[in-house]
Amino acid sequence: MALTPDHALHLHAVLALGACTDAETLRSQLFAVTRQLGFSAVLYAGRFALDGARVVARIESNYDHLWREHYEAKNYAAIDPTVDHALHSLAPLVWNDAMYRSPAQQQFREDAQAHGLVTGATFPVHSREGDAALLSLSVDGRGQLAKAHLNQHLMWGPFIATMVQDAMRKIVKGGALEQRPELTPRENEVLKWLASGKTSWDIAALLGISEHGVVHHVRNILVKFDVTTRRQAVAKAIALGMI
Repeated sequence: MALTPDHALHLHAVLALGACTDAETLRSQLFAVTRQLGFSAVLYAGRFALDGARVVARIESNYDHLWREHYEAKNYAAIDPTVDHALHSLAPLVWNDAMYRSPAQQQFREDAQAHGLVTGATFPVHSREGDAALLSLSVDGRGQLAKAHLNQHLMWGPFIATMVQDAMRKIVKGGALEQRPELTPRENEVLKWLASGKTSWDIAALLGISEHGVVHHVRNILVKFDVTTRRQAVAKAIALGMI
């Protein structure tokens, strides 16, 4: 079936997110495409695991700055049901009264709605590297027209969330991704078995080499990853997309 002119225009704008190579361009394109789709506000929050010890967070939003300041001052992230949902699910969450269970969450809802955040949805993103993100899209108003608009354009949410997360991942991890250590085929085998929790003795038996040989390969791996423990090497390999 042929795309309508509007769908073709939206598709082009969403795909353009993937071509963004810096945060400023990505932010501008995100705001443009969500505005084009009729959303009044958008918030993207991503968390990236760079290695076993470092986590980098990125937030891009055109929410009212007074709401953002209030949100931070109240530490609302600790009770925000969209955050909790995004950490434990991949399913989209259309905002509804039932998700505000505790008195604190009900106060949060009142504060959010006072700043115009009434009708919207949140779209989680997760990766096998340990990265996680959420994208929240809001529509002006609380009536049937606002809900109808949200439902009509809901399908774009996961697509936008995925494209933004992939682009931001490349921006955040770009330098690290270009610095993947060169491992020998045997070192790659040892690394993968380390990731599965095998001991040196186990790996020696699986590969048909001596335990001393395994220890030698592990030492080389630690040097190449510039880490001091096997766990750190595995975590860094995962962050670099090598496992």
